[in-house]
Amino acid sequence: MNNVTITDLKKIISNKKKILIISHYNPDGDAIGSSFGLANYCESIGIEAHVYNRDQVPIYLNFLATKNFHNSVKTIPDNIDLYMLLDFNDLERSGDEMMAYLRKILNHKKPAIIIDHHENNKIKSANLFIDSKASSTGILIYRLISRFKKKINSEVATCLLTSIITDTSSFKNSNSNIESFAVSSTLLDLGADLELINKNIFRLGGINKLILRNKIHSTLRHDSDLKLAICHATSSFYSDTNTTKEDSEGIPNGLIFYDDIEIGIFIREIGKDSWKVSTRTNNFIDLAKFCNIFGGGGHKNAAGFSYNGKLENLTESIISNLKK
Repeated sequence: MNNVTITDLKKIISNKKKILIISHYNPDGDAIGSSFGLANYCESIGIEAHVYNRDQVPIYLNFLATKNFHNSVKTIPDNIDLYMLLDFNDLERSGDEMMAYLRKILNHKKPAIIIDHHENNKIKSANLFIDSKASSTGILIYRLISRFKKKINSEVATCLLTSIITDTSSFKNSNSNIESFAVSSTLLDLGADLELINKNIFRLGGINKLILRNKIHSTLRHDSDLKLAICHATSSFYSDTNTTKEDSEGIPNGLIFYDDIEIGIFIREIGKDSWKVSTRTNNFIDLAKFCNIFGGGGHKNAAGFSYNGKLENLTESIISNLKK
């Protein structure tokens, strides 16, 4: 495991013919935007690029596209020259099928690079380009491809701007640093379609989405001492309203913009007595450290974890650990 520079990365990629780009399951705008942006740029300079994600592209990101997208390891071609892991730092985040595939790859010492902005990397035997101060993985991809002579086209620029906008919550999060604004400005100059991004990312959806969110907010529990708002959605919330998990995207982000709420937590059922927990804050506590208690991780202001057990036990465990 070695830390590499942008110059190193450029040299590594330049002589490759076929690469595989992998991002985490339940992909967000940064995972898809950075993966597709890198893939499309590589294609423009003559490198065959394939992108893998266990899950389908979320509906609100369907306006982004790439040439070779895979949901199964079985369809990945042979003779991959380089494996690039984007926006995750734990093999489990790639899904069971890809995790087994990557373990074989890494055990055989095949060239692999992790490009990420999360701390506490758990993946060994790969080169690392990690900067936790970067607002998004899309920023890191921009740093890389801007070193090449080939001009970034509007399609790539739109992908990378999507990464930045989604991971900074439209520049409302504290990770919205000077570089975020500077790179975004450059991407707009390069033809990034801001109108297209806004139309898709921030579309409100139909009445069913509103009904779903009303049900979720009806479960809200507020702890004034902790400055905490926590709410949940069971599987029935979605089936009863004919909605999907994508219709509850952004719930914890929205909570922390209310007065007297510094920590927003959303719990979503993903199976029987199985839950996905998403947390957000604005520099109030270190959520990466908090979620690590439950085996998860992420950023200081945005992190998450999975939990197996009863909802009431999970809720009480969250509150009791926040009080420590």
